[in-house]
Amino acid sequence: MSKQMYLEMPLKPEHAIDFATLCNSKNGLALSKQQPGFISAEWMISMSEDGNRCLHLWEKWQTIEHFEAYMRTSERSSSSDFQAAVQDWSAGKTRVFWGEATIV
Repeated sequence: MSKQMYLEMPLKPEHAIDFATLCNSKNGLALSKQQPGFISAEWMISMSEDGNRCLHLWEKWQTIEHFEAYMRTSERSSSSDFQAAVQDWSAGKTRVFWGEATIV
């Protein structure tokens, strides 16, 4: 059975548009879609009443190991431009949850 990942990452409000642009770039979800074991992804950036922003990401993978292998690629390593942007534009702790993917 495939695995569903849900991620919440608070964003600095002044970088929400930058992050959306990154997600839509060739180094964003387009790169994820090319990875072995990737099935699907959806994302959005929400804004609370006080102006805080949060990235919500849902990805489905064949296995958690496929996702972990992807996160070890040079494009997602701790020294990558992508991770540098995440570090700079994040406004707090990222939370990740895994579950079984089911069709309702």
